[in-house]
Amino acid sequence: MGFLFSVIVLIGFPWLWLRQNALRRRIDALESRQRDTAAPVPDAARTETPTSDDATAPRSAPTPRRKPNFARAQAQVARDQAESVPLPPAPKRSPAYVLSQGNVDALGGWLRANWTLAIAAVSLILGGLFMVQYGVERGLLSPRLRILGALALGVALIGAGEWVRRRHGDESPLTRHLPSTFAGAGIVVLFIACLSAHALYGLIGSGLALAAAALVAAAAILMGWLYAPFLPAIGLLGGLAAPVLVGGSSGDPIVLYPYFTVLGLAGLAIDSPRRTAWLSTLALIVAMAGLELARVAQPDALAFLLAALALAAGTLIVPQWTLVPRLSGPPVPPWNGSGRPAFPALLGAAGIAIACYVTLAIGLDGLRATDQSWLALGGFVGLFAVHALWLRRAAPLDPLAVLPVLGFLALAALQPLERGALWTDFAAFAQAEPETALPTVLWWILGGAAIVALAAFQRLRMVLHDAPDAPGATWWTTLAATILPATALLVERLWTPRDIIGAYPVALAVMAGAALLVVLTQARARLGGAFRQRETGMLAASALLMIALALFLLLTKDALTLGLAVLMVLAVALDRRFGLRILVWVAQLGAAVIGYRLVVDPGVDFSAVRSSWPAFLASHLGAIAGFEAARRLARPNRRTLVAVAESGLATTLGLLVMLLIARAFDGQPSAAWFPGLLAAIWASVAMGQVWRLRGARGAVRVLRAGLSGIAALSALAFMGLQVVTSAFMLKRPVPEVVVGPPIFDTIAVAWLPLAAVLGICAWIAGRSGLGQARTLRIVSCAGAALAVIAWGFLEIRRLWRGPDLSAFGPSDGELYTYTLAMLAASLAVLAVAVLRRSELLRRIAMIGVALTIAKVFLLDTAGLSGLTRVVSFVGLGLALAGLAWVNRRIDGLWSPRDPKPD
Repeated sequence: MGFLFSVIVLIGFPWLWLRQNALRRRIDALESRQRDTAAPVPDAARTETPTSDDATAPRSAPTPRRKPNFARAQAQVARDQAESVPLPPAPKRSPAYVLSQGNVDALGGWLRANWTLAIAAVSLILGGLFMVQYGVERGLLSPRLRILGALALGVALIGAGEWVRRRHGDESPLTRHLPSTFAGAGIVVLFIACLSAHALYGLIGSGLALAAAALVAAAAILMGWLYAPFLPAIGLLGGLAAPVLVGGSSGDPIVLYPYFTVLGLAGLAIDSPRRTAWLSTLALIVAMAGLELARVAQPDALAFLLAALALAAGTLIVPQWTLVPRLSGPPVPPWNGSGRPAFPALLGAAGIAIACYVTLAIGLDGLRATDQSWLALGGFVGLFAVHALWLRRAAPLDPLAVLPVLGFLALAALQPLERGALWTDFAAFAQAEPETALPTVLWWILGGAAIVALAAFQRLRMVLHDAPDAPGATWWTTLAATILPATALLVERLWTPRDIIGAYPVALAVMAGAALLVVLTQARARLGGAFRQRETGMLAASALLMIALALFLLLTKDALTLGLAVLMVLAVALDRRFGLRILVWVAQLGAAVIGYRLVVDPGVDFSAVRSSWPAFLASHLGAIAGFEAARRLARPNRRTLVAVAESGLATTLGLLVMLLIARAFDGQPSAAWFPGLLAAIWASVAMGQVWRLRGARGAVRVLRAGLSGIAALSALAFMGLQVVTSAFMLKRPVPEVVVGPPIFDTIAVAWLPLAAVLGICAWIAGRSGLGQARTLRIVSCAGAALAVIAWGFLEIRRLWRGPDLSAFGPSDGELYTYTLAMLAASLAVLAVAVLRRSELLRRIAMIGVALTIAKVFLLDTAGLSGLTRVVSFVGLGLALAGLAWVNRRIDGLWSPRDPKPD
């Protein structure tokens, strides 16, 4: 039965195929003859050659000549000239290389016309497989003879295909794709024979099986260059299915990794002269699918990685057959309307993506395995180094260099997050014996980042050597400048090395990275180029960030603030000396961090209570000196930096004064007057951000406006808390009473700094040139007035009642003092209105007088008694009479001829 089936496969299908092609050829000939018969005769052929009848026919009478129409002729000439002007070609959208509509339609059409070929190829392959299987089931032949029979069948199929190709060709109408069908099926049968000899019978070792598969692949490459693309397609799909069909357990499944690698490389080699694109894509898909199957059958990280690297190298070397790939055109991925990249660039990008994917998969699968984790981390470092140094002539692939960097950082971050093997071994040092040596895992991770930085800088040197004004150098500078700070910050944040090995070893490694960046900065400055200043500034900024991180690790909280101030001044000095604009951003970042540390973390509470006097003065005075030095050293054209330094200086000065007051009163965060001081501090922060808005633009302006709004809301919240706290002191006894002499007590600490800060805010808003300056001035003045009123009210009560403000009801003297204070305040505002010729202040003064009158008639009438009430009303009447006289004098001074007061 098996023999009969083989005869049918080998003879029946070819005979049917030849008959079908003959019938198709006859039909095509008939259709072509029908088209030729029905073709219309052109008009020119009819009119060029006159017939005899036309020559002998009598001529008609001549038509009378018409007067020429010159206007119509001119219009026709104008139209002809307009049509002759060449129009710019419309932009054409490049079609997709593989998944285009044309390719999909062509594939569908081919399958509809040649579906029997596909079935024939499958049948031939299955015939060879079933022949081997039949011999196994019946025990007719020994394993060696079975393999030899399969090899003979494969060679016979290839020979049949070659005979047909040499006799009729592979593209002729009679035998189109028939040689590819036979030869492709023969290639797959040979693959099956090689795998069966190793996997089923164990006749040959894995090395010999791989060599045999490579030999078959080489033959497939040679035939693929001679045959139609149908042959390699059959070979690739059959090669993918062969291990699944063969099965077996005698051999080592590890041979599948090189087998599928060879299969994919063979597909790339076959497509290298054709450039069909879809065949290379199919080769990569088949190879990766097979490698994934091999990983499921026999996980082997090293073999998987080597196979992926071989495929990646093949996508870069094989299409052009050069050891140093040379690519040009738009980058991958395209950006900023650069157009569609060339297919060789896309193929190389696919290879790089495959290598990065496999390396990441190895790292994710081996999070709990130390060797596999190191293999993945080292693989990413090696991938970046190879990309930077080997692909120096492949500029379109430069953006993909970020993939190994991201993979390296991702695996380094996943170790502590997922409790990987590397982090577990590192964290175990916390419970180790005192004589145990320090774990070196962090040094190796930072060393890998240093190798990446050096490789990127070497690529930068290559780019500048080829073209000093090449913009691509900035990309490699960015990678060299960011990998070390990013890795150091990741390690410090996620690995928590200070809690395990201490801060000093980590700080030492970070300083070593900073030293390397300093060396790279000097080297970049010597290289020159069109973007020398920008790229040198990037490396210098990274070095400063590494130094700042080392200071974070080593110094105390107060000393760290002082160190950051020194770094800020250093960045400004470097910008002044070399004109490195990026260092301006570093200086502004340093100013923001200093402000954050002084206000939030460790913040006001730490400075007011827990910090020692020397440390407190050193941190704040050092920050003040740093801001002043930055203001003086900044270049004249760095207006934003000057505004940042000025606002930081003013804010820190006010903060120092307020904290000195708080420390003088032994302030605690729970004190009744502390919210008012915090409101003043946050109001000063909002004032500083408003001052920095003068030179800000775009997103930075929006950010600073948002920060000023947050600070203003915080100040408003603490001011409201201070009002609530003061109300509690008036209503019921509290453990804390007013401390300090009158006027200079804790009531003044709670309200007067806030009033002073809001008054300065109003003054700054008038000179800031902002669009909302008037609204800001009104709000600040209103807040300052409320703070002064609250201070005056509480201070008068303290003068009459003593430190305890919770006594019931106001006394006669207290009410009378309130009246005098309100009249005095109204007179003071009126005097300022006269001096400034301000109608607004004059109205405010009159409102104050009206409130005083209301207070006397509504409250004093019921609250006062005896002679005090008489004196109060008589004094009020005399004061109002005097105010009326003063108001008339003001009306006389402000005559209508004078300019209108503002």
